[in-house]
Formats: sequence, C-alpha cells, structure tokens
Amino acid sequence: MQKIFYWIATMLQLLLFIAAYGIHIFSIKKMGMMRYVVFMNHQWEELFPLHQLQYVAVAILILIDLIIAAKLTKIKKDCSFASKMILPMVIMLTILTTAFALLTFAFSTDNFRSFYFVSLILVIITLIQDLKIFIYLKKRVWL
Repeated sequence: MQKIFYWIATMLQLLLFIAAYGIHIFSIKKMGMMRYVVFMNHQWEELFPLHQLQYVAVAILILIDLIIAAKLTKIKKDCSFASKMILPMVIMLTILTTAFALLTFAFSTDNFRSFYFVSLILVIITLIQDLKIFIYLKKRVWL
C-alpha cells in the first residue's frame, strides 16, 4: 500500500511539474493564455493578500523541513537505519522548498507572468513530498 501511494504521489508530482512548465511556456508564447494569466493574477490579488501568504507559506515549508530533519536525526541516532528511499525524498524536499523560497523572493508578476500559478503548483508539489515522507516514517519512531 505504501509503495502504491509513493508511486501515485510521484506521478502526480511529475504531472504538476509538467503543468507548471506548460503554464509558464504558454503564458509567454500564446496571447490567449497570457491574457488569462494576467486576468487571474489581478483577480487573485484583489481577493487574497498573496504577498503575505507567500511569505507565510515559505515559513511553514521551512518549519516542516526543520521538523523532518530533526526527527530524522533523532531516528537515525536511535535506530541507526540507513534507508535507500528516505535520503532522496529528503533531498528532493529540500530542493523543492529552496526553489519555492527563491521563486518567492526573486520574482513577482511583473517579471514572471505565471508567478502565482507556478508558486501554487510548487507548494502543492512540496506538500505532496512532505506527505510522502510522513507516510514513509509513520511506522518508525515518529512523534
């Protein structure tokens, strides 16, 4: 069951990466997509305080990373297990969180039209990665 969830989640992450890339490319090359992205950017900016939410999202993702790192060091000291699966997942989580933080701090909708779409997709991908790690570590000494 755990392996099935892992592969389904990985495929979902891959599809979301492809979707983010497609949205970014089509918002540059296709006028209709660019208009829709600009329209949605304005709609979301009116409805939500997106700048504050982005910084809160970065802080929450970094906090989750730190909690996972602390639990992994605790588990590693207690059980001394070396897993072939957990290390790549944690490395990927760190890369995703860093990418989202850099995207949030370096870009805006002025210079990256599909900024909100790509940011939202990156947060979803990172949360899926967190969920994969939590489920993987569920049977080990967690919390």
